[in-house]
Amino acid sequence: MNKVLIIGRLPPPIGGVTMHVSRLIEHLPRNGFDRFTFCDFKTDKWVNIIRKIIRHRTIHLHASNPYFQLLFAMLCVLIRKRLLLTYHGNWERYRFAGNWAVRVSAFFCAVPIVQNDESFTKAKCCNPNALLISTFIPAARIIPLDPQCAQQLSDFRKRFEFLFCTNAWNLAFDKNAKETYGISQIINSMRNVNSGGLVISDPSGNYRPFIEKSFGSVPKNVLFIDGPHDFTNILRVSDAFIRNTTTDGVSLSIYEAHACNVVALASNSVSRARFCVVYEDIANINLIEELKRGRIRLQNECETEETNAVSKLIDLYQQYI
Repeated sequence: MNKVLIIGRLPPPIGGVTMHVSRLIEHLPRNGFDRFTFCDFKTDKWVNIIRKIIRHRTIHLHASNPYFQLLFAMLCVLIRKRLLLTYHGNWERYRFAGNWAVRVSAFFCAVPIVQNDESFTKAKCCNPNALLISTFIPAARIIPLDPQCAQQLSDFRKRFEFLFCTNAWNLAFDKNAKETYGISQIINSMRNVNSGGLVISDPSGNYRPFIEKSFGSVPKNVLFIDGPHDFTNILRVSDAFIRNTTTDGVSLSIYEAHACNVVALASNSVSRARFCVVYEDIANINLIEELKRGRIRLQNECETEETNAVSKLIDLYQQYI
């Protein structure tokens, strides 16, 4: 009862939620906190999950489905468990029923944890205990690309003066049926950049067929890196990272780009980190000019925006156990 039960999923698939959870349970012991138990609801048997829930008073849930969040929050109320619930996406990104489920689950849980200012304002209305804690946790180590991918990336880099990159954990669409990660828009914009190439991290492997179908073929200045891999390898050889999303929580990749001293270009779908170059519509910007403007911003930056997600969560855990 004197430990926190962390419930979530580990990669694969590679995504913002699974990467946060894997890094969290890796960094907690490194920061002197080992009073936790981890439960992977994808691989653990339900009987083991129930047993773990019974044995812990405080539970920290990482899940994206708003209805699952609501059901779990209601369960915790019924069995008198204290639920810490991290919302990894932006509030109001669902349709009416999904948004309602998010608000009710926030009301029932002990502490709703959100990712940006606008979500924090809304969460506070549902639960005064709401906290704003970023999900960005730096990687403890970088896993190299396999030799074939590494060579492919190196050869591609040599062809272009400027290299842009982006990623999508899977082919996904928002509530308005638009591409959540806006990859097609980025590719369209790259058609006007003769000296630039684009690397797309596509761990699911589902985006490439969609682009081939939409464009007839993958443009020659676009390279897909498929399958599970460490995106940091791509950032390290890139000039700029593009986050062209229609909705977002806190993009881990934006902070990873900043840590690699790579310019971050981001849509204004949600509030962005201070170091980002923010745009309204990628179709209306000059990518090379925005890249150069971002480099000046990085050079003139006096302070680094740091997130202490692990230490903040440890403080929260100690408060509740």
